[in-house]
Amino acid sequence: MNTLSRRTFLSSAVASAGLCGCRSVGRFGETPQLTFGVISDIHVTTPDSTRMFRRALRYFRSRGVDAVMVAGDLTDWGLKSGLMYMKDAWDAEMAHSGITPLFITGNHDWDGWWYGDMTLDMHVQGYSEDEALSGLGMDKCWDEIFNEPFAEIRKRVVKGYTFISAEWRGREKGDTDATVIKWFEEHKHELDPTRPFFFFRHTQLPGTVSSGAGRPGPMALTEELAKFPNCIAFNGHTHWTFNDERSIWQGGFTAVSIPSMSYTSIPTGYENGSDSRRGDSKLGMPRLPSRDDLKTAQGYVVSLYPERMAIERYDFEEGKEGAAPWTVPLPASSARPYTFAARAKTTPVPQFPSGASVRTFTTNADTRNGHWAIFMSLEFPSAHAAGGRVFDYEVKAVGEDGKVLAVKRFLSPGFYKAECREPEKQVFRFNAMDLPETGRYRLKVTARNCFGAESVPIVSRVFESKPGKEKVSKRRT
Repeated sequence: MNTLSRRTFLSSAVASAGLCGCRSVGRFGETPQLTFGVISDIHVTTPDSTRMFRRALRYFRSRGVDAVMVAGDLTDWGLKSGLMYMKDAWDAEMAHSGITPLFITGNHDWDGWWYGDMTLDMHVQGYSEDEALSGLGMDKCWDEIFNEPFAEIRKRVVKGYTFISAEWRGREKGDTDATVIKWFEEHKHELDPTRPFFFFRHTQLPGTVSSGAGRPGPMALTEELAKFPNCIAFNGHTHWTFNDERSIWQGGFTAVSIPSMSYTSIPTGYENGSDSRRGDSKLGMPRLPSRDDLKTAQGYVVSLYPERMAIERYDFEEGKEGAAPWTVPLPASSARPYTFAARAKTTPVPQFPSGASVRTFTTNADTRNGHWAIFMSLEFPSAHAAGGRVFDYEVKAVGEDGKVLAVKRFLSPGFYKAECREPEKQVFRFNAMDLPETGRYRLKVTARNCFGAESVPIVSRVFESKPGKEKVSKRRT
């Protein structure tokens, strides 16, 4: 059994000898100088919940990686038992592998024991907040379980490449950005500007990847990292899919959003997306399942070559590669093909099959909060993009004068899954009372990529007023 000794954690060249036989040539026809697996948000609760984590470790081992990065939320409830189950899974799969573990904590590891519905689940399964890592002492538990000193900021070296990690501090300890900024200011002389280094923490960096670009937050750390063009930053936490091409970003440095090993976040603003937890929802379509039996597990294999870094996407649920790898030119001063502006121009735009049409009909159903309503339903074939993915669909009610009278958006049911899980036909619905009161209009349906680029539309028949309005009026009286 691999005991994760201090030497195993801290050695700078642990993987080079034992794995050279199975990594003599990389996936791109030459031997990479460094290869490591990247995952996040395992959310371990019980021993059974480590199944996908162990599957990922077996895959990484088969690829001959030098290290495995896990960017926080190792546990779901923040209990010592969860961290021990995670360690047991690592030992079972990585015994004598020589692969360096690069683990950090996330918000669940510190605070998960008091997260409402999760706390209830914890108690139902016989666990108690008495074993909360934050209560027992994270540094003490970490050293005991992993035999590695715990520190807010750690510098590790694998095969001569530097990995810098910043820990979550817990809900009562405030922001860590100032501490990280100070560390970089004091240690910048240790970072070779001609050589990439890797910075990882649990939460996103505002102004970078899709999961952080639209989120408010202090930009000080993002601005600090922009002083290091050779920085490759990884973050988890958002549970966002790697199918979104905005999961990689280049500005002053390169940032990559790590997908989840447990479930995918479902965004708001869609008829089948997330909405209020207060029970006052007016939406009529069921929300896409985010947990989906905790099977939607994705991650990366990162390979470093003299002139490029390849980030391969892998879907552990399906056991297959995702979309084409992202290839980042090196050194850092070279071209930056993954700016959002550049990617918006090159990301494929989905299109409907030739001859596709949209069928419209009304149905009676309940809204999410149980109120009876009449819905406009649409049925049409799925769109596809060669070398790309459909992210969402948009339905516009367009008047005869070209004026847009209403807009409804729907996530593609397979936007976060392997493309083989995309249904052949889409069926969406929204409240018919949201349609125009008077005038003639058609419904125009477009498929969009993650940057909002639209397909050629398919168009419905002509409508007048709100279909089923009379039925709604009678029911109300």
